[in-house]
Amino acid sequence: MSWTICYNIAHGEAAILRCAGDGSPLTLPETLEGCPVTSLGPNCFGGGAWTGEGDRLIAADPEQLPPLSRSDSPLTRLTLPDTVTRIGERAFARCSGLKRLVLPAGLTRLGARAFEGCGSLERIRLPEGLADLPDYAFSQCRRLERVLLPSQLETMGSHAFYNCVALKELTIPDTVHFVGGGLFLNCKNLSRLTLPLGVNISVLLSDLSDDLDLTVRCPDGVARFFLPGFSYEYEDINAPRMWRTITYGSGQLYRECFSSRDIDFDLYESYFDLARKEETPAVAARIAWYRLRWPYHLGKGREDYLTYAAAHAGALLALLLEQEDVEGLEAMLEILPLTGETLDELSRQAERAGNVRFVSRLLEARMGLGGGADREFDL
Repeated sequence: MSWTICYNIAHGEAAILRCAGDGSPLTLPETLEGCPVTSLGPNCFGGGAWTGEGDRLIAADPEQLPPLSRSDSPLTRLTLPDTVTRIGERAFARCSGLKRLVLPAGLTRLGARAFEGCGSLERIRLPEGLADLPDYAFSQCRRLERVLLPSQLETMGSHAFYNCVALKELTIPDTVHFVGGGLFLNCKNLSRLTLPLGVNISVLLSDLSDDLDLTVRCPDGVARFFLPGFSYEYEDINAPRMWRTITYGSGQLYRECFSSRDIDFDLYESYFDLARKEETPAVAARIAWYRLRWPYHLGKGREDYLTYAAAHAGALLALLLEQEDVEGLEAMLEILPLTGETLDELSRQAERAGNVRFVSRLLEARMGLGGGADREFDL
């Protein structure tokens, strides 16, 4: 095991300025020269793999540190002391082998690009005392699947999750009042987003062109939407440097219903006719179902949604089976006007999926309608 740690003491606090070593697990000290270690400096692990025998601690001038390496850091496992409250810019940038990291509970400041290029990082929880997520904080973290944001977070910097292609869902707390541009640029697998009304929804949606399950927490309720994906291409119309954009799918229009701090519900409902033509029945049924199940400010579109969702109940049941959503099944039985024939078919569909619980509940609902023939199901 061999690590070289450069540090500096000032005003009774120790700052770790630069770390380099052979990639073995590293535990940073809580104190140096009797002073608590409170910060990690900019590019702290950007020194690459220096050669040396055994661990070394070097008191260093912040202006005369060893040069940064052009290669990725060999760091794979790190334990930070609870005394750390500040992490500098690019402190862990290009630590491509670092998979997980527990941040100190007392951390209050994170520098820009702190985890940029941590290509193996899979999940992380940001401590409650952190109010600002800096620019490019997790950019290029291509395996990052889950991030838990602090409940009192106030700002989210631009491109904070740029190219986080494995990120699947994110919940933004109510306290956030500013989000930067390009926050989710190239987050092509982000399929579920929860946020408060008042944050700049239109900026966030501008980066997300694939299917999106969107939940908006409003002052007096919760609205949930399914926004279909869309694609586009540029067509040359022959004039010099003149292009025309051709858009496929209704998803772009649906996204235009969300302004910086508001939602145009009437406009959203008006696009359902287009969705029935542009999207598959499964997608259109999901659009209708989300509005029926979470009917916040649902008005004139209710009857159209009911008719379409009931006619495509099989597509909805497939979704509920996939998600193992028992509460959703109960909601579907309560909300949709399902006939006995439809319930029979849904029971067979649940049987084919091997879901005994769903079959039992659907049979119970069928019996409640009366007049049905006895059926045998192989469970």
